Amino acid sequence: MGRPVRRDRLGTEVFGTYVGAAEGIRCEAYIGGSNQTDVFIVKQVGARRYKVQDVSVGTSSIIKAKLVSGTPAASGEMRLTGYLGGDQTQPVVLRKLNKRTANSYAGTRYKWFLIDDSTGGEHGRIHLTAI
Repeated sequence: MGRPVRRDRLGTEVFGTYVGAAEGIRCEAYIGGSNQTDVFIVKQVGARRYKVQDVSVGTSSIIKAKLVSGTPAASGEMRLTGYLGGDQTQPVVLRKLNKRTANSYAGTRYKWFLIDDSTGGEHGRIHLTAI
């Protein structure tokens, strides 16, 4: 796996324990029998596997999840989405996240950083720039 990602290329912490005001990378995962969208990555446990936490009201389950290209439909699946230019209308599903680059399922490589703006509703989104 190499070294796990700890910060993005701008130095923003991307993983951690999130209780209350969630920070870090927002993703989608199949937890508790349904697809949850208010999920954050707690820790990287493999090149394409993460420990994630659902921070929805009343739910704090932590599971190990692997990346998939489609909507998570089974326990242990998650989808990581970045956005070109930070625009929410141009989503890119990611296959792998490295310290400075991200790879899509289409084979494209991107530079990335985390949008860290909790006031603008953009908190936890991955901003992508094609290489």
